[in-house]
Amino acid sequence: MVSCMNRPKWLRKAEFLLLAVLCAAVLTLASGDVCHRSFRRVKESVLQQDLQTMRMASDEYTVSEARPPQSLQDLVDKGYLREIPANPFTGKKDWVPTFSNAVVGPGKTAFGIDYVYSSTTKTDSEGRPRAN
Repeated sequence: MVSCMNRPKWLRKAEFLLLAVLCAAVLTLASGDVCHRSFRRVKESVLQQDLQTMRMASDEYTVSEARPPQSLQDLVDKGYLREIPANPFTGKKDWVPTFSNAVVGPGKTAFGIDYVYSSTTKTDSEGRPRAN
């Protein structure tokens, strides 16, 4: 058995330094993953809020104007939204509206936007990761 005392001092220092570097690397990698997940959660939260705001604005527009909006820009033009928000995952205003006939009164329907989705393939319409 080799005693720790018989080894050169520089070797003990080198081993300690190597151990410190390995610990720092593990901590750095672990904290990077935590930051990435935190940023993703923030983006998902912003995505959910933006979708909810646009959907509510579309519903209010449909009730007030007695017809659904034909574009998201209609919501801005009529003052239901200040602006179309940028998708937090893409950085673009690339929302995907769906269209259908909406009931706007007794026995009356009109064609227009009925729902808004995210264009990003990384999340579903509520900001959760999509299933493959």
